[in-house]
Amino acid sequence: MPWYQALPMLGSAAALSIIIWTRPNSDSRPMAFTLLVGALVLASIGFAVKDFVNAVYLAAWLTSS
Repeated sequence: MPWYQALPMLGSAAALSIIIWTRPNSDSRPMAFTLLVGALVLASIGFAVKDFVNAVYLAAWLTSS
């Protein structure tokens, strides 16, 4: 797997880990809510990186033609 395909997965895992690590230790925010927020961040980062990689690839393809 090329690095640009693995990058969204690595970024998402890092974002989820940071959210779980920095979550407050109170009863008002259970782990399920934290995991939901983490999943949304994971998806957002993945889509953003995918769009960025597609834009860079398209720009490189257009300049090489």
